[in-house]
Amino acid sequence: MEEERLGAETPGEFSQRTKRKKLFFCAAVIIVALLFATGCFFIGMLIGRGGLDEQERSLLWMVDEVQAQYREEVGRDELFDRLYDSLALDKFCAHYSPEEYSTKLEESNGRNKGYGVSFIAEGNAVRVFRVVGNSPADLAGVKRGMYVFACGGKALSSSAEAAELVSSAEGDAVLTCGRQSDGADARDYTLHGAPYRAAYCAYADSEGAFSFRGSDRLVLTQTGEGMSELPADTAYISLSRFEGTAAEEFRVCLANMRSRGRTNLVIDLRGNGGGYLSVLCGIASHLLRNAEGNNPLVLQARHRSGQTENYLATGNDFSSYFGEDSHVSVLADENSASASEALIGALIDYGTCGFSDVYLHKGEGVAATYGKGVMQSHIKAADGNVLLLTVADIFWPKGRCIHGVGITESDGAVGVRQPSLPGAEDAFLRDVCAMLA
Repeated sequence: MEEERLGAETPGEFSQRTKRKKLFFCAAVIIVALLFATGCFFIGMLIGRGGLDEQERSLLWMVDEVQAQYREEVGRDELFDRLYDSLALDKFCAHYSPEEYSTKLEESNGRNKGYGVSFIAEGNAVRVFRVVGNSPADLAGVKRGMYVFACGGKALSSSAEAAELVSSAEGDAVLTCGRQSDGADARDYTLHGAPYRAAYCAYADSEGAFSFRGSDRLVLTQTGEGMSELPADTAYISLSRFEGTAAEEFRVCLANMRSRGRTNLVIDLRGNGGGYLSVLCGIASHLLRNAEGNNPLVLQARHRSGQTENYLATGNDFSSYFGEDSHVSVLADENSASASEALIGALIDYGTCGFSDVYLHKGEGVAATYGKGVMQSHIKAADGNVLLLTVADIFWPKGRCIHGVGITESDGAVGVRQPSLPGAEDAFLRDVCAMLA
């Protein structure tokens, strides 16, 4: 059973279910499990023996009637696919077929296929929302926030069209992108389609920028001249997901920070929707200033039954990378969720930083992170189907749960009013660095 949700992006929105539908869907879970585990013949035997309750028999009756009388033919597999999709008791639940789950596992372990780029609509424009580290898009030079004007020479009308054109491309894909909305600096970027090992961290300071590169083994490699806006004593580490080799990548970035003589750190969690708790605990092990013991508490999960589970850091070596006067700051936005919020909570509760060291993207309302304080488990059936189910609330080391609220300006975090996506420059980062100087 794997803890914490899978997914490339922050969870999407699902409609709320009525009590009656929830009961119906719970019955659906039971029936689906029985169908896949024992087959339709055994279900029939159970019905004949009175082994199913009234709701379960009613569900099977409805399936039979739909198959027999609906105006269009609907196969049993399609009906149950729709039931699976309806098992979203909250916005974080999901069902994966064996094939889908296998792909998710590969991606979460950093072994990806495709081009490593996703898009978002902004008015009538299409922009790059995410670029996976070490992906074909990253290697081609595509950057988050770029405007996308064409794919394969075809002008784009929506982010969905961009995603469809890229996903349907065979071999190389060509994106026409630029930093300026009018396309004045637009040019073609050729993305070479091939499996790749995803990277989740990147490092920079005022004198150099480093990214992870490699096919079989990722190596931190200098790829740029650095961020001139960073103070001379400050390093910057971006963390896009808590997946794959992110914990080891983060440790390597910290070692690079130390070897290059930087004592302060900016951690960028903007757009980071979470990942695996094991990765979170590995990263937290380097960042807990006043924690005691070899494996301090990172968060606690509390189940409906009253059972609690403590998730502990895999070590406690803050002093190996930081001094007593080191300053740690965090960048976050409305898409920073789950493990990102849990990491911020651990940093605050152990005194690594305060709320005033957390800089939030500010839109029209109060600046806040996503507000996901619940945990999912992947529950796997014998046939390989997987149910991603919310199983517990999660709490910071000192007992706070931010579910439905997030980390906000009301806590003392600093709201920075800048575009959520970088344009020709990352104005958000620039403004934060000016505050840190």
